[in-house]
Amino acid sequence: MSNRIARHRILPLSTRILGIARDSPAFVSVRRSRVAKEVARAGFTLLEILVVLAVLGLLLVGLLQENRFVLLGWDKQNRLAAASEDLDSVERTLRHLIEHAAPASKWDAVTFAGSSHSVTFTSVLPSGMAGLPTRRADVKLAADGAHRLVLLWTPHVHAIRIGPPPRALTTEILQGVSQLDLAYLPAQGAAWVPAWHDATPPRLVRIRIVFAESGHEPWPDMIAAPILEAQ
Repeated sequence: MSNRIARHRILPLSTRILGIARDSPAFVSVRRSRVAKEVARAGFTLLEILVVLAVLGLLLVGLLQENRFVLLGWDKQNRLAAASEDLDSVERTLRHLIEHAAPASKWDAVTFAGSSHSVTFTSVLPSGMAGLPTRRADVKLAADGAHRLVLLWTPHVHAIRIGPPPRALTTEILQGVSQLDLAYLPAQGAAWVPAWHDATPPRLVRIRIVFAESGHEPWPDMIAAPILEAQ
């Protein structure tokens, strides 16, 4: 009698009220129903899933925008670095040519002749530009019709040419140039002049590069000082 009472007490209240035995099909059905309800309560509702998807979408949009800004900044930095490298390279080349412009001497009659947009003189080519026994050359700087800043040059010889001069070689210095603006400062003057034609180079040469694209970042003027006396 006491064992039956103990087993009766440990049965769930719902089964005792309904008079259902633990092993009966009805009890198993009630238990499964309760488990299903617990599982349903433990899951996510449709609204909760939609909210989670919306939050994930916003996070993805934010990540994409951040990546876009990073890529734009990286691209701009690369373009600025490339422009800076171009400026440094062109400035080194032009400074070298102007600073090594040779004045005339009793052994060599040369002329420094410059206009507002081109200049010719005798100079020393940068190292590696020409595979010649001597790098001394007659050069011309100008912008051509293809929007290029070019160096036209022929080897300089200490001799009287009998035939026609050799054809000048063309070396491209920079692309996208619409015009080369030049000015010259006399040795005893304080004002820039637009042209120069003398055996002695000017004290200073100012070089300004005008780009063909209107949106191109302008470069600062370059100032170079030629050699004023024969070495």
